[in-house]
Amino acid sequence: MSLRAALLTRRRGVVAGRGVRVGRGARIEVARGARLELGDGCVLGEDARVLVRGGVVAIGAGTTLGDGCRVVAHKAVTIGARCVLAPQAAVMDCEAPEGAPVAPVAPVVIGDGAVLGPGAVVLGGSRVPAGTRLGARTVTAIAGPTPAG
Repeated sequence: MSLRAALLTRRRGVVAGRGVRVGRGARIEVARGARLELGDGCVLGEDARVLVRGGVVAIGAGTTLGDGCRVVAHKAVTIGARCVLAPQAAVMDCEAPEGAPVAPVAPVVIGDGAVLGPGAVVLGGSRVPAGTRLGARTVTAIAGPTPAG
């Protein structure tokens, strides 16, 4: 584990496996009562952000979050083992960008070995099956109920 990783992962609410690497400018924020779990060999790229506002974010062993990736959770985000989130990809368990009022929150699950292309976005309630490849700038969301009438 690098010195940077050791410093970032020694925070309250963070559990880190062996060999975690954290790039320059990466930021981890974990609210009181929330938890971040980083599996063995996880890599957070430069300027990546993992913001756990509530609940749990679990990132599986060997998963890489590319430069500038964003993971935001208010309830639950689970990213499986050996996943790759390309630069600028985002995973949020809500449907609002950082800083906006929080829209409905629903857990996100990304299966083992999934690949999210550059700029891909996975929003609240989404389930990405194991081995799935999402193309660049793909947005995956769960549609709400159809209005009557």
